[in-house]
Amino acid sequence: MELNKARFIIERLKQNNFEAYYVGGCVRDHLLKMQSNDIDITTSAKPRDVLNLFKSVPSGLKYGTVTVIENNVRVEVTTYRKEANYEDYRRPEEINLEASKEEDVKRRDFTINGLLMDEHYNIYDYVGGMKDLDDKIIRAIGIPKERFNEDALRLLRAMYFQSKLGFEIEERTLKAIKEHSDLIKHLPNERILNEMLKLLKGDYQLMAFKSLELTNLHKQLDGLEKGIEYINSHINENLYTDTFFTLCFSLHGKVPSSWKFSNVHKNRYKKALNLVLKKEEISELTLYENGLEISVLANRVMFYLNIRPLEISKIKEMYNNLEIKSMTDLKVKGSDILKLTNKKQGSWLRELLDELVKKVLMKELKNDKEELLSYVREKLNEK
Repeated sequence: MELNKARFIIERLKQNNFEAYYVGGCVRDHLLKMQSNDIDITTSAKPRDVLNLFKSVPSGLKYGTVTVIENNVRVEVTTYRKEANYEDYRRPEEINLEASKEEDVKRRDFTINGLLMDEHYNIYDYVGGMKDLDDKIIRAIGIPKERFNEDALRLLRAMYFQSKLGFEIEERTLKAIKEHSDLIKHLPNERILNEMLKLLKGDYQLMAFKSLELTNLHKQLDGLEKGIEYINSHINENLYTDTFFTLCFSLHGKVPSSWKFSNVHKNRYKKALNLVLKKEEISELTLYENGLEISVLANRVMFYLNIRPLEISKIKEMYNNLEIKSMTDLKVKGSDILKLTNKKQGSWLRELLDELVKKVLMKELKNDKEELLSYVREKLNEK
């Protein structure tokens, strides 16, 4: 979203004698000339003032946050605040909305995210964020261990920003991450997964993988430890998200139940993992049973693990030439088989149809109705 689209919010707040600034990632991205998806505004106005001045909805009143929905924008506007006594390493028990802008930015995570900017693009820096932006450094604001005890997800967020920006993590911040890496165990997996998914989209994910291992944070990520160490030692190119998880889980030996993937992704990783562990070449039968996407995924992981050559084009061509892609392509139907016997429909019928499909895919039978029925008659006579 363009910053100008939210400028009216700052201007209206100032017209009503309140302070207001752009804050956080949108300022950082503006200075780096990067596209920013979200715009956040911080202000001296209280939530009730924001609600009165704009078409808006309360989206986090406890934290002083109101979402302005006006002029085709959706922007979070948050009152300056101080926080204290964090519970479960993620939420403050005490929130004080009587704070200055300097106090507000000093509660944030990293210096590059603690910059303020007014509607005229003037920067206000109370944490040294401008220098760290220039030096390409990720540095925790204030005392690093305090920032990570306040919200343990910041341990992973440092890695996400490294993956996104390609910045180095400052030495004291890196040391604190290593010393407090076990704090991540206190977080729900949904938050960890969301941060990992963002990390994996970054152009500099390999830098982040090295930092994960350097800080031992990777040991707190269920089933990813061996994979991250392998990637750091053997791979020098970015990985697709599905490739990363399948590779890690293949080296781990299973898909851990702790990860809150969708059922679609969980089944995809399990099926691809099974193919990788078999170490077999992708065949017509493999493609029929698992589909193109999972077969390609398994081949790509086997290539990275030096099990098999990369054969994506060959696999796609094989799939396109499959005589049978689903049971409906078989020239014989269950009803045709039932006409040849007095047996009632049951599991035997499905098993026989599956056998016919395999025979066709393995070139042992043609997908011809008469030839298939001839084979069926022989099978029925055997019993």
